[in-house]
Amino acid sequence: AFLNGVLKEEVYVEQPLGYMKRGDEKKVLRLRKALYGLKQAPRAWNERIDGYFKKNGYEQCPYEHALYIKKSGKDMMVVALYVNDLIFTGSNAKLIKEFKEIMKKEFEMTDLGLMKYFLGL
Repeated sequence: AFLNGVLKEEVYVEQPLGYMKRGDEKKVLRLRKALYGLKQAPRAWNERIDGYFKKNGYEQCPYEHALYIKKSGKDMMVVALYVNDLIFTGSNAKLIKEFKEIMKKEFEMTDLGLMKYFLGL
């Protein structure tokens, strides 16, 4: 998920070992998206996913900022963010399936299936 975050500031990194361009070994690369381990990565990811949810009709819970709820008639989707994981449920299977498809189109992510445990529980 952190790889989906767009950086606002300019960040430069050294070329990775084994991928250095011959003759340009001292050149650095400008990052356009966040990388794991980058200080800005969590914030960039959170800003991107938060903006996406709000733009698409989700309301952020005023008491738990990592919780988003979208209501449409009798249907409801609930999404919780935990670092770079999404935990979600909905009022029906069709709604959940649609949510997964939309999220996979918008973000690079993997569906790990039904949650068997969370935080070791």
